[in-house]
Amino acid sequence: MFLKRYLQSEEGMSLIEVMVGITLLSIALIPILNYFGNSTKFTYQTGLRNQALNLAEAKMEEVKSKDFDGIDSEPETTVTGYSNFEREVEVTTSYNGNSGLKKISVIVSWDGKSVKLQTLIAKR
Repeated sequence: MFLKRYLQSEEGMSLIEVMVGITLLSIALIPILNYFGNSTKFTYQTGLRNQALNLAEAKMEEVKSKDFDGIDSEPETTVTGYSNFEREVEVTTSYNGNSGLKKISVIVSWDGKSVKLQTLIAKR
């Protein structure tokens, strides 16, 4: 009986009820939209870091394929095809006093951030 009378009622929502509903919805949506913005930025930064790691790994493999005596430090201001990345190879000869061992460091920098890969190469 009550439900029938409620459904037949033609009363609408008051302006205050609508305003309260919109306010509550806005309060809930602001953090959710902020989360999406932050996650997009994080995904972009992660993509740049992965690209830098790939560039560092590619250069490391190129250096490792050279003859031991042909491995030298080589600064690169920009990476061909990747203008926002800089790459540098640092070679430490006679690592720990051993002339048959070189320490290779490949550093890739972008937007004030950098990644560094290191390895040791022994003379054969």
